[in-house]
Amino acid sequence: MKLSLRQRLILTNLILLFTVTLVVGMIMIDELQRYYKSRLFEQLKTQLDAIEHLLTTSGFGFDAQGVKYEELVGFARAGQMRLTLMDSSGTVIFESDVPQDSLRRIENHLLRPEVQMALHAGVGRHERLSATVHKRLFYVTKKISPQRRADPASQVCFIRLAIPLIEVERILNEMRWKIFAGGVAVLGIAALISLWVSGRLTTPLQKLAQTADLVKQGNLEAYFKRESNDELGDLADLLNDMLTKLRNDWEKIQKLETMRSQFLGNVSHELRTPIFAVQGYLETLMDNNVGNPQVQRNFIEKAYHQAGRLNNLLTDLIDISRIESGEMKLSFRYFDLHEWLHKQVTDLQSMAQENQVTLTLFRSQFYRPVSVLGDRERLNQVMTNLIVNAIKYNVPGGKVEVGYRDKQNNVEIFVADTGRGIHAEHLPRIFERFYRVDKERSRAVGGTGLGLAIVKHIVEAHDSQVTVQSEVGKGSIFSFVLKKK
Repeated sequence: MKLSLRQRLILTNLILLFTVTLVVGMIMIDELQRYYKSRLFEQLKTQLDAIEHLLTTSGFGFDAQGVKYEELVGFARAGQMRLTLMDSSGTVIFESDVPQDSLRRIENHLLRPEVQMALHAGVGRHERLSATVHKRLFYVTKKISPQRRADPASQVCFIRLAIPLIEVERILNEMRWKIFAGGVAVLGIAALISLWVSGRLTTPLQKLAQTADLVKQGNLEAYFKRESNDELGDLADLLNDMLTKLRNDWEKIQKLETMRSQFLGNVSHELRTPIFAVQGYLETLMDNNVGNPQVQRNFIEKAYHQAGRLNNLLTDLIDISRIESGEMKLSFRYFDLHEWLHKQVTDLQSMAQENQVTLTLFRSQFYRPVSVLGDRERLNQVMTNLIVNAIKYNVPGGKVEVGYRDKQNNVEIFVADTGRGIHAEHLPRIFERFYRVDKERSRAVGGTGLGLAIVKHIVEAHDSQVTVQSEVGKGSIFSFVLKKK
């Protein structure tokens, strides 16, 4: 049978309390028994001393003819005890519970435990069922000093008093019942207290479990209520923190799923366009529908252009996939910034001239050599994308300026153009994959829609961010910073 936590707590407390009560009760009864018997032993010793005194001083219970049997029987009955007198050989001279004419049938008492103990230690004690009166008795025997008188009392060597243990056992039984009743009462009270305490402990746990079940069913808006300022309250706060993280992770997963779907749609669309174009040109050429060699060459050049566009798209897809998955490792080195930017401008001069754009390297009058930290190869990709975009999306006769500004702990690198500019509503999204401000123009100039996304990831891998300032009709400025040496 499966027990709840509350039931286990109550059962454990009751078993523990029952065990403690039982052990304590047994110890108390044993100690009470020892105490009463010790008191009884001391009382009987005192009475033995008194009887010894009477016998040795006045010959109490004896005359010249012998034992005054009735007088001694009356004395014993008045004290509610059994009195036995024995000589040095253990022969019974007097027994208060046995008639005088039956004394000869009583066996010798010398070997009785209490007599032997008295013989060696002066006083002896023992408890047993009496073979003479058939009662359980507590015996105390005392050996008295030898008497030099010649009267009959001088024959007494051992005095023994015995008292029935029934009274002691009655008192102990009463104590046992009282302890038992007290234990039952304590167990009842403990059960009620355990019920209350376990309720205080398990009720918050049950509520936490109910909330956890709601979360299991998919309700991420559930809340673990803090019921107390203890460990259970801390657990509720911890679960709330975990639920918040789970909620955020779920939102990220949903967002990533949406992005994945959009990404697959965009990729399929972007790939389909150049593939269909190449396929169309090749099919036309294969059908021999174009007899003019110039037109044929034109078709081949367009197919080649689309193939190049497809290659660029695949290259960018591979790059951004490697960056986002962490497979692309960066190698950070210090390099001369001015020399590096000069090479970037030189390599792209021919493209700028083809697009009728002036590409220059800005050089401050306060120029001094600056070394920056970064992966030069990946930063080449960043600057190429930014400068190419500035050239392609410029206007005839426009300008593109590349430069840097030396700051306290880093250097700001910028690419400024005098192109069309970007509307403010597009600025927050221009670094998204496949996002285009002007889709037709982007395809016309051969853009893949991934250039700025790659720029963003590479720059962020350098613990920096790409910022953009743009004004429609005036141009844009893209910039980021690098740590300097």
